[in-house]
Amino acid sequence: MHNEILDIVEKNTGPRTCPACGHQYPFGVFVRRYVMSYGLSTWPCQGCRESIKCDFIKLQIMWLVGLVITGFVLGVLTAYFDWGLLNLILLIPYFAFVLLTLFYAKFEKHNG
Repeated sequence: MHNEILDIVEKNTGPRTCPACGHQYPFGVFVRRYVMSYGLSTWPCQGCRESIKCDFIKLQIMWLVGLVITGFVLGVLTAYFDWGLLNLILLIPYFAFVLLTLFYAKFEKHNG
């Protein structure tokens, strides 16, 4: 009985998990199938068929803040150094940040 309680808590609190049944989506499947296909839409859970969605509004706000900071850093570096296209290499940390936010994405039930 004690193990069942711990299993329920662990199933429902991890990243990319259905809040209803605890089905966890692998990162690659989540990005490829849902982020690229649905975007802001909802989709049925593979485990329980409950309608779920990712809180993309919070993710997009974090992405926007990261993009503003990255743009500021690139602007300063361009003003002081003439690196040209090499500045684009500095976008790699921003894309790593985006992937990290998707890795820890939280799902919620869609009430619609």
